Amino acid sequence: MGIGTHGVYLWNVRPFALLSSLTYDTCEFGDMVDIVWAPGRDVVFVVLAHGYIYEIAVQRREPVLEYAFATQHYYARGPGEEHGIIGQSLVQQRTYRLPLGTEDAVVCAGAGPKHMLIATRAKVYRVTWTGALAGSIDIDSVYTGASIVQLDALDDEELFVFGDGTVRIASAGSVRALGTGSTTCVAYSAIAGMVAVGTSEGAVELYGCTDSGLEHVAHAEFQHGHSAVAALRWTGDGAAVASAHKSGHVVVRSALGYELNVTHIAEPAEYLAWTGMRLVAAAARRAAVLGFARAGSGGLCLHTDDKVMVHLNGAWRVDHAPTSVINGGVRVAAVGDGGVAVAGTRGMAVRLGGRWRTARAADALECTALAWSGSHVVVACVDHARDGAAQLMFWAPRSLDLPVESVELDAPAAAVSAHGAVVMAVSTRGVLHEIVAVAADTALHVTRRRTVDLAAAGIDPRRVRAVHWVPGAQAARAAVLVVEGTRLRVVANGSVRDVGRAEYVTVSGVNVGGMHSAVWWFDGSRLAAALVSLDDFMAGGAHALAAERARMHVAADFYPLAIATERGAVEGIDQDAAGGPCSGLAQLPVRARLFLHAVLALMLRTAEADALMYAACFEHRACFSPAMEMLLHDALEHDELPRTLRLLASFDTFDDIVVHAARTVEAAAWPRLFAEIGGGAARVFARCLRRGRLRTAAQCLLIVHTMEPPSVAERCILALLAQAAKTQDRDLCVDVLRFLRRTAAADSATHAIYARLLQSAH
Repeated sequence: MGIGTHGVYLWNVRPFALLSSLTYDTCEFGDMVDIVWAPGRDVVFVVLAHGYIYEIAVQRREPVLEYAFATQHYYARGPGEEHGIIGQSLVQQRTYRLPLGTEDAVVCAGAGPKHMLIATRAKVYRVTWTGALAGSIDIDSVYTGASIVQLDALDDEELFVFGDGTVRIASAGSVRALGTGSTTCVAYSAIAGMVAVGTSEGAVELYGCTDSGLEHVAHAEFQHGHSAVAALRWTGDGAAVASAHKSGHVVVRSALGYELNVTHIAEPAEYLAWTGMRLVAAAARRAAVLGFARAGSGGLCLHTDDKVMVHLNGAWRVDHAPTSVINGGVRVAAVGDGGVAVAGTRGMAVRLGGRWRTARAADALECTALAWSGSHVVVACVDHARDGAAQLMFWAPRSLDLPVESVELDAPAAAVSAHGAVVMAVSTRGVLHEIVAVAADTALHVTRRRTVDLAAAGIDPRRVRAVHWVPGAQAARAAVLVVEGTRLRVVANGSVRDVGRAEYVTVSGVNVGGMHSAVWWFDGSRLAAALVSLDDFMAGGAHALAAERARMHVAADFYPLAIATERGAVEGIDQDAAGGPCSGLAQLPVRARLFLHAVLALMLRTAEADALMYAACFEHRACFSPAMEMLLHDALEHDELPRTLRLLASFDTFDDIVVHAARTVEAAAWPRLFAEIGGGAARVFARCLRRGRLRTAAQCLLIVHTMEPPSVAERCILALLAQAAKTQDRDLCVDVLRFLRRTAAADSATHAIYARLLQSAH
């Protein structure tokens, strides 16, 4: 929706079409200055220069545009609208007037949770959403250096931006400054609890709400030249913020400042607006609509409003969602062992065995969250067939006629997660419902384990974006991890404690019951993990999140989407390597980084016995040997050899790891390594030969040749040649001879061996 000088316009974005408009011929009340939405209502307020306010309702109608295309033409229909665009009309309801002086005029307006703010040259008026005047404040009492250009309402504070770049925050009679004086615009997300501040240099400063006020969270530099920020806009759920620059660049960042996408448009945008997963970047006479994808839960999964992309076997699989039953487009998606599930404003579907299956009576389900619990899909929804009852439904993907089980909630769920058989859901009233779902043959047994009032503990229910179980043995009193906006908070024994800032959180565990687990979170620049040791697990798990000694950090040069525990790696997407905007989603490069060696290094410093049990869980996986080599390599650099070698010596691949790691470091480090092992390189070589690890023995030849006396090196070379000939390994014989030829010119001992071999061959 937008305004002109004398008109209000409502557009449908996909396909782009004007749905309704109100135009006014007279300018008796002045030009239209600003437009604000009433929170939670289909009502907008248009503010005019002379202090008049139009209250305009948005009303739904029957489809107004029918498509003349078959439904398989995805580009020709909006999501969930295969029969046409659902019409909406603008209807003016009331007109209000502010008590302005003859010389005063409205400059700008903003929206708050309780009232709208309307700024004139002299005052800022607070007007309730029913049109009543709730008070005013003189602008001179806030700042006198320049005129006001923008304002916004935080929870209990009011934010003012002035023409000289100054920002002031007013609260309960006090005024304080924010920023450095180069501000061009601001945007506030009540859901994320974040304030974005655009600057004349092009950077975006991010501030987060705390119990004591705003704190600076991140500085997001503009990496594409020098261009001032012209407009900012948060997504409706506070997950991302877009900035429009005067150079024509539109940058989308995550809530904590990670740059997700940059697009250059022909005409620099002056206004931004999000509609679903599309960003409208509008100038005075032209608008660009940019499409984006969002991350699903449970793995490498992205979705737009009509497509789902899952990364399988090294490539993206793109599926068109069944928008005929997913009304309003795909809003949430989750991938699990049983397939991929999607849900829209109404409706739910699961892709299984190469085809989509839709839930019966799907149009009655208003879905708010999805998760996979084993082979069942957990759907948090409002069932309009049952008078709007809030439900947590468990569906078997192969039979979506009826849910297998359902649990009634006190209010619609804001967040859902599954950890093995434990399913957690937080309602919009701040009540945590913890449910145990155990599959037995073809049946599913669901029991409610406990409920916890998170709101009473200090959690703001409207900002809950995710909830997770903190691994611990005390199930009845287990700690709960909550993402409140961008604050990562742990609730235990009725109290709440901050852990840090986070926008992506997951829990990965190995061993029975997750006894060796890690809580992972991404803070916008690096990936952090808190390791839950066996002692922490037995004590309930919460202590691990408070102990800095049990934390590790992994530098992330890509955006993390999943923790692949079975591969010991973090996986994500690298937009920078895509070479362009998100239009080529199927070509987005996937990146992975091993974390197993970093976890073990931290465990060795804090709980060596835990490290052995944790490493044993990965012994027969492909990631084990590379991770152990990286662990030994790091131990050589940081002088932590003794305990690292004690861990490695517990596994059969010890010699392979030592030799491969030694070949990746400088020869100057070899004496220290093999002195710690004991017996020298010749002893390791002999052990490899005895155990039949001939390839490892061949790699060890260079180390033996460098460290041992010529007579020892000669004996080792001949022994390896004899063993290779005995096993008829021709390739290995060639490799050893090639090694002799390369070293013969510089070493008399190997030259003699090489000469004797050539003579015997002739």
